[in-house]
Amino acid sequence: MAALAETLGSDRFPAALRQILSQCCRFDSMIISRYEGALPPVSLYQDLDELQAAITVEFYASGPYLLDPLYQACRNGCSPGAYRLMELAPEAFYRSEYYRAFFRKISISDEIGVLVQDGAERWIIVSLARFSRRQRFEAADTARLNAAFPVICAAVRRQWGQAETPAAGFKQPDWEDRMQTFGSGVLSPREREVVQLVLQGHSTPSAAAYLGIAEGTVKVHRHHAYSKLGIASQAELFSLATRHLAGAG
Repeated sequence: MAALAETLGSDRFPAALRQILSQCCRFDSMIISRYEGALPPVSLYQDLDELQAAITVEFYASGPYLLDPLYQACRNGCSPGAYRLMELAPEAFYRSEYYRAFFRKISISDEIGVLVQDGAERWIIVSLARFSRRQRFEAADTARLNAAFPVICAAVRRQWGQAETPAAGFKQPDWEDRMQTFGSGVLSPREREVVQLVLQGHSTPSAAAYLGIAEGTVKVHRHHAYSKLGIASQAELFSLATRHLAGAG
């Protein structure tokens, strides 16, 4: 901990932070990003090679981040701390468009997010990942990280945190409000509910259970929604939704 304090404000801080975190749990890569409202994340640190960084950092920031369970947890009022990805992901995560379009491409087996709040709409996420074919993280890993979280949080905010007051005239976009307007004026209320559940990773059975309707009815609503939006696949839905959520559509 003393070494961490000594490196504050220097380019040696990420290495010191990595050493402290590695004493809590074993991981293969560390990515640190700052999130502000619905704006694309700013990469603060990553230890990937050039190809991995192009997919995991650059492509992620182009839109997939908006459907990342760690980011959504921050936007939805999750308490700061360390969480395994699957503690925050929806039930049908492995059938979600986020998984298909992004997560499975980055060749990791599991992820822990250390969520540090830096203001009402600002978060810094320290992502710890294990590469594919490695053992998944266990509850004991997040328990050790959470035991050290007060020190980790204070150090991360001291190194990369920003002033509490946003720039004059800056209005933070609201993820939930923008999500609620996706398809507005085009889709029926029920079609919009189905589309939002699909984007969040729900399967047809889980969406049907959530809405209290038949699975066949969910499929009909989804088909009608795709037709009205002029798309034919979940990949196209993902692209359209991320552009809307980012304010480009």
